[in-house]
This record gives sequence, structure tokens and C-alpha cells, in this order.
Amino acid sequence: MELNVNEERLRLVLQITNDGLYDWDLQTNEVYYSPQWKAMLGYADEELENQLSTWLHLLHPEDRETTLKYAKDYISGIIDRFEVVFRLRHKHGHYISVLSRACLFRDADNKVVRMVGTNVDITKIGRLTETGSLQEHFHRVLLSKFPFAAWLKDKEGRYQVVNVKLAEYLGLSSPEQLIGKSVHDFYQPDIADSISAEIQDVLSSGKTIHVEKEFPVNDGDRWFDIHQTPISVDGQLVGIVGCAWDITGRKLIEKALAESEERYRRVVEVSPEAIFIHCEGRFVFMNVAAAKLLGAEKPEVLYGRLALDFVRPELRDMVAQRIKNAWLHGDNPLIEEELVRLDGSTVLVEMVSVYLIYKGKDSVLAIARDISERRRMQDELVKTQKLESLGVLAGGIAHDFNNILMAIIGNADLAMMRINKESPVIENLRKIEQAAAKAADLAKQMLAYSGKGKFVVEQIDLNILLEEMLHMLEVSISKKALLRLNLAPNLPAVEVDATQLRQVVMNLVINASEAIGDKSGVIAITTGCMDCDKSYLKDVWLIENIREGLYVYLEVTDSGYGMTKDTMEKIFEPFFTTKFTGRGLGMAAVMGIIRGHKGAIKVYSETGKGSSFKILLPASGKPAELFNHESSIDDWKGSGTVLLVDDEETVRGLGREMLQELGFEAITADDGREALELFKNNPAINLVILDLTMPHMDGEQCFRELRQIRPDIKVIMSSGYNEQEVTQKFVGKGLAGFIQKPYKLSVLKAAIMAVELPTF
Repeated sequence: MELNVNEERLRLVLQITNDGLYDWDLQTNEVYYSPQWKAMLGYADEELENQLSTWLHLLHPEDRETTLKYAKDYISGIIDRFEVVFRLRHKHGHYISVLSRACLFRDADNKVVRMVGTNVDITKIGRLTETGSLQEHFHRVLLSKFPFAAWLKDKEGRYQVVNVKLAEYLGLSSPEQLIGKSVHDFYQPDIADSISAEIQDVLSSGKTIHVEKEFPVNDGDRWFDIHQTPISVDGQLVGIVGCAWDITGRKLIEKALAESEERYRRVVEVSPEAIFIHCEGRFVFMNVAAAKLLGAEKPEVLYGRLALDFVRPELRDMVAQRIKNAWLHGDNPLIEEELVRLDGSTVLVEMVSVYLIYKGKDSVLAIARDISERRRMQDELVKTQKLESLGVLAGGIAHDFNNILMAIIGNADLAMMRINKESPVIENLRKIEQAAAKAADLAKQMLAYSGKGKFVVEQIDLNILLEEMLHMLEVSISKKALLRLNLAPNLPAVEVDATQLRQVVMNLVINASEAIGDKSGVIAITTGCMDCDKSYLKDVWLIENIREGLYVYLEVTDSGYGMTKDTMEKIFEPFFTTKFTGRGLGMAAVMGIIRGHKGAIKVYSETGKGSSFKILLPASGKPAELFNHESSIDDWKGSGTVLLVDDEETVRGLGREMLQELGFEAITADDGREALELFKNNPAINLVILDLTMPHMDGEQCFRELRQIRPDIKVIMSSGYNEQEVTQKFVGKGLAGFIQKPYKLSVLKAAIMAVELPTF
């Protein structure tokens, strides 16, 4: 009976209300729509079926997803109130706005089984005002749920309305705690005064003010984006409305980005690498290193210039294609490029290019490194290694050649001593000796190139040496060439082998004369002294030995045709010559001699204008000494037993005869091991002549073994290499002397005479 009364009461309510009602059975998805609901959309009661599909069919497509989700959230308990606006299609095709409210019905098991609600047409503004629900909803959400702070203040700065977020920022439990209070109640005086001043600015200007400021809140300092707008009533300013968004995260990101950009800017500015950015082919950015690389003092000078203007014309198409590949395919290989500077000079660089978006535009970032010096050093290293390899080859050949010449010169020398002076064979022997001497000179030049020629180092005055050579030089050059000496006074002494230096001067002067040829010309020999630093010495030959400091120089200049670049690259190579005849060893010998003296050579040449060879020799602080001090050897005879050790049979045989000619008893051995056995078994041996290079046991090891057996034994070392190189191995070890192959009897006699031999 009670149920029938309730149903009748509900029927009467439905009849008198103008709102459309619906009853949604969640078990079957059937929906009862009241006649008023259907009439609201222009339909008669029988025209629409009571199905969920009816509502979905009429619901605006743009509202469907949002409204369904809202209903599901309400049914599942995610939200506790269903109040939503959506649009339904009227029978005549237009849409009306509907405010929908609902409640849920549960069964005995507390399971939601039905959703019953009303739909109100709020399309007309009068109806919207009448309900007032949307404004209330808006105010409620604004004050309670919006994620930014909002407030209303009177013109004295007292809070009239505030939302939950502002109270939360100030560490308060409810917004009501702020009502009637001002910022002076919550902030320190300086901060409160600053905020009050901003309020007065809004009120006095009548305009919205927007600022970004940092404020202390309950959990620390935060940045806020603040908008404050004045409120007018009947033309009178009565207060302000404000809101503030927490932008601390954005500020932190901006700060990190600014710091990152600053670091990047500083890195780019101080980077020694040249960094360019070009957009649409024109420079839009570059650092100072890039500007200087291209010959400008400041980057701004080159902004707007075409990047391809700094590429050699014949390479521009290829470079343009490479830039295009960097854009399209990310193709950015490391390449070597020759750039053209503002003054027209070129610079070799190593460069990589990559695609980049710069200020919103497709651009190319290029990083370049000047490798001119590295390339020069690489070329210098290759040149040095090449010369060193050729030097080793030349030295090895000359060493073996000397052993052969030893037999020729020695036997010819002995034959001339023993034969009747009236014999017609004497002339033949002299010719043999002369030819052998020339061959020995050739071997010396090869050794000189290898830097292993015989050096007798002494202190000399370079000017005196040149003055003494003047007549010999004049008769050695073309009659059409004029020789001039430009000698600087008071030159420091140099430590050189005078004979070797004479050969250098002679080779350079003859080379200059041949460069002049049959034309008239001038050969100038200039001396001087100069301090050489790294920048001056970087372009010299033999840079591996050179040091900064004081150098005496000898410069030979000619007015000949000059040399091409290819010729200059090969001028010091053995057997290279530009003449139809000749061995091509003269300049190679010059190179070797200067190498051995720890000097350097600078070469200047220009086709059509002549050449200049500048020899740099380290200056010595010691006074110059006379270098013409050859002494004659009186007739002398020796006595005793000499052990001659050499792996060449011809040298042993010839050496035995020479020693016997000098009055010695000679014993020979072909290597170090045999020499030690003979030495142990012959205590009468008072001198050992020991070859440096031998198989099985070389001269250096044999020397040590001999000194262990008898510490006072006198040993003369023999080698095709120069004395300086050999004797430095035995400094302080008691080596008695040195003799360089090939040697004549007189040279052997002088070497033995210089040794104080013990007598037995």
C-alpha cells in the first residue's frame, strides 16, 4: 500500500514539472524518458524509444566521450556528485544545451542498480540566470580546486575573498583565516611594503599589472607569475582581483638553460677551434677563432658573407653538395679543406659539418681546426725520415766501400815505397793512387751526407776561413760570375771541422755558379750572427737538431734562375741533380756535414730571381783558434807486437804489411772472439788495432774483454765512421786512439806514434 502511494506521488511530480526526467536501469541499459524530456527535444511521446541508444544518438559527438566518462566516474564513486552540461540534438536539427543532475539507487546488497536524474534546457540565458547553478559551481571550483592562488582585496589591501591554494601557500588551514587581513600580517615588512606598493600601482593606474616575483611560502622560496586587475563599482575603484601561478619549476628550467647557454657561449668564445654557423649559405654566427682563421679581427665583419666565398672556386660545387648532404642525410665526415682568407692566402683546415636548427631555421654548424702547422710537421718528419733512411744507406755503402779502398790505397802505397823510383810502373801506381783518392773522396761525401764523416773539431773564425778560400773559390766559378764577400766583423767562433766546412762552402759556391750558367751574375757570400727563436727556426732543414740561441750564419746567394718548389723538395737528396752530368752528391754532402755539426739550413728561392742557402752554425763562446796546424811526421820505426783485428781479409793482409813496414811484428784476427784467444796466449802484445764493426763479437765488446784481461792494454779503434761518433762510445774508458778507414801508411804511423806504448 505504501509503495503505491509513493508511485502516485512520483507520477504527480512528473506531471507538474517542466524538467525532463530519465530513469536509467544499469542492469538492462533501458532508459525511461519522461514525456517532458521528449517534448524538450520536439518529439511526441511515441516517437522515441526508451533505450540508452536514443540518448547516445542525440548526444553531440564532441560531448559524448566527456559526458560518458563523467557518468561512469559518478557510478563507480570516483566523484560524489553528478552535475554536467552537454548538448542534445533537437528534432529540427539544432542543438540545445542541457544541465543534467542525477542520483543513484542501490539494491539490498548496496549495489548501484539505477541512475535517475533530470535534464534542464539552459539554452536560454534567462533560464541560466534563474538556476544560478553554473555560477555557483564555477565559484566553488575556483575557490576550492583550482591549482593557482586567487584573491579579492579591498582598496586598503585587506583580503575579502581567497581560495584554498593561497591559504595553503601561506601555511594556513582554511581561507577564512585570511579574511580581513593584509600581507603585513603574514610577511616581513620589506616584502609586505613591496606588495602594498604594487596594489597602489594597480589602483592608481586602473590597469592590470603582470609581474614575476620570488616569494617565501610555507615550504621555501618560490617564483610566481602574478596578475592583478582593479575592480570598479559605479566608476569607483573599490579593490583588486589577483591570481598567482607557481612557476618555480619553469624558473629552475630557465635558470639551468641560461647557465647552460652561458657555459656553451663561453666554451665557444674561448675555444681554439673555429666554429661557424651558416644559414641559407651565409654566416650568421662565428667565434673569434673562426674570424681570425678567415683573416678578420671580429666575427661581425663576416656576418652575412657567403660561406662558399671562402672556398677555392674549383671546389665550391663539391663543398655545396657536402653541405646539402649534412642537411639531408646527417652525412658529416671529417675532411681536410683549403680555405681562402680575406687577404687571398690559403689555410689548410680539418673540418666537420652537421645539421643544426639555429633561431628556428635550418642551418649548418661547422667546426674547423687549422692543421697547416701539423701538415708542415708531418712533411718535415717524412722528409727527415727519408733523409735519415738515405743516410743509413749511404753510410753503409761508404763503410763497405772504404774497406775495398783500404786494399787499393794501402797496396799502392806500399808498392810505391818498395819499387825502384826509376821504374815505369811508378806512373801507373800514382794513377791508381789518384783514382783511389777520388773514390775515397766520394766515400767521404757519402759519409758526410749520412752525418758520419770524419770530423776534427776545432774553434775557428769563419771569416778567416773564407778569406783564405777566396782565391780557390774565384778560380772554381764561371768567369762571368762575380764573387763578393760580405763579412760581418767580430764573429763568435764556431766549433767545426775546417776541412768539412771548406767542402760546404765550395759545394755551395759551385752550385751557385752552375745556377747562373753562361749569363753574367753575382755570387754573394755573407756572414753574420743572430739570435734565432722558434718562429725563425720552424722552416729550416734539419729541425730535429736545432735549438733556440745564438748562431753564426754563412749565406751564399746567387742571381741565377732559381728553383721550382719540386726542385727545392729534392735538392738535398743523394744522386739528385738538375745537370746533365754529375753525381748529385754535392748538396747531399752539405746536408750531412751540417747535420753532423748540429746546425741547420734555410733555403730561399724564387724562379727568375735566384736562390739563397743560409747555413746556421751554433756560436761558441770560446776564442777562435788557428786551424792550419798540420805537423809533419819524422822518420820513425816502432817495435813490439801488434794485434790487428778486422773481419775483412784484405784489410788484415794490408795492415800486416804496413805494421811490418813500420817495424812491428803483426798478428791478425778476423773477429773479437779469435782476438781474445790470441791476446790471452801472447802476453807480448803491446798494442791492439781493433775494427768497430765485426760479426760474432763487435769491437766495443771486444774492447771491454781486453781491458778486463789487461787494464793497461793500448787499443786503437778503426772504423769507416767518423771519429766523433766512435770515440763518444768510449769516453772515460781508456781508448788510446782512432784511425778512420781507408788509411795510408803515414796515417797509421801518426796514430801509433800518438800512443805511448809499453816496452817488454
